Amino acid sequence: MKSRLCYFILACLLCGCTASRHKANGWYRVADFPNNTIIGEAIVTTDAFEYVTLDSIKDDCTTFIEGQLKLDKIPLWANVTERCVGHRIGFVFNDSVVMAPKVNCRIESGRFTINSDDKNLILEIYDSIVRTKK
Repeated sequence: MKSRLCYFILACLLCGCTASRHKANGWYRVADFPNNTIIGEAIVTTDAFEYVTLDSIKDDCTTFIEGQLKLDKIPLWANVTERCVGHRIGFVFNDSVVMAPKVNCRIESGRFTINSDDKNLILEIYDSIVRTKK
């Protein structure tokens, strides 16, 4: 009986310690395996976005978000993207990885693009970012 109680308490402690917490919307390091696992804290959150615009490509009905980071976040973005060359970073929205491109070079401009085949999701992300900017 005592051993069952000890196992129960141990299980409760382990489950309590491993419970995931909500991730802020933004850019994160992402592991390939298992399936787009978010690594660590945000590189930048949507609070660091100076502006975003919504655009589309008429021929294939693709909708995407283009954005620019605030001036004070650009050096961090450049340094992290340099360290992530050959690896993936992903845009996370509502605790899910929307997209996770492989970084090919240091990105010094502070610019980014968010895209998905799901037009409604892109519109939801855009609306969410714009709402928080007001």
